[in-house]
Amino acid sequence: MGIFLKWVGSLILIGVLVSTHIVFSKFAQHTSEYLATIKSNLHPQHMQVLTRPQTTAPVQVRKILSRYDRKIFFRHLRTRFPRYQEHFQNAAKKHDLPWKLLASQAYQESHWNRRARSPTGVRGIMMLTRRTAASLGIRNRLDPRNSIYGGARYLTIMHQRIPISVPMPDRTFFALAAYNVGLGHVKDARILALRKQKNPDRWQDMMQVLPLLSQKKYYRSLPHGYARGLEPVTYVQRIRAYQVLLDEKMSKKSYVTNWEKRGKMRQFITQRIPHRSPAWVRKDTGV
Repeated sequence: MGIFLKWVGSLILIGVLVSTHIVFSKFAQHTSEYLATIKSNLHPQHMQVLTRPQTTAPVQVRKILSRYDRKIFFRHLRTRFPRYQEHFQNAAKKHDLPWKLLASQAYQESHWNRRARSPTGVRGIMMLTRRTAASLGIRNRLDPRNSIYGGARYLTIMHQRIPISVPMPDRTFFALAAYNVGLGHVKDARILALRKQKNPDRWQDMMQVLPLLSQKKYYRSLPHGYARGLEPVTYVQRIRAYQVLLDEKMSKKSYVTNWEKRGKMRQFITQRIPHRSPAWVRKDTGV
């Protein structure tokens, strides 16, 4: 009797295994056929766009910044930057950002002028709007420390809200663009990128799509409407160029300022802050 039960049990087990194999084989066959059908229906150009490697074009500083721009930058690096370097480093450390990226962004925003103001009402060294400053708990936008810490926090928030499908370093460029033009318009540009058969997760493609947000035939069908889309493209490019210049100058052991020569400032020593950044920062060359 025991042998008979073992024999029956073995037959049942074999039957279950065979049935399972048949079911999964049919499922795999149907799945393969379904994917093949989708692939055959996709436009070849669209497939190429979605599958090509995620590369970031190198920064050509001399094409982005004029000779005058570079001259003024180096002047401000001597005369203005030393006042705020510590704030940039501490704020970047607190919010896990590359501090040279934050400093370069601040220069693009205000040329490190704590009293900077635009006709649209943004103010301070990080040029925060009144609404953004209020959401960050900042009352005085002209206070350089508050502005720098607030700008670092706001950039981090934008970074966190960029879709996870966007890889580094493009993710940082998306966050900078959102800081400049607004996250809603960046989302609109991603929608438009898909319509134009471009990769919405690739900054090089977004550079071509964002300027279209100022054209009525495109923005009228998008949720957030009109935007000066060329500005965030220029904004990101100039920040990257300034960071290249900052990296080059700050690689020196020491940097003597005009203030030091006049006896108004101690020697200004440049160095990196030794802290471990998260993965998204360590992968970002910032260039």
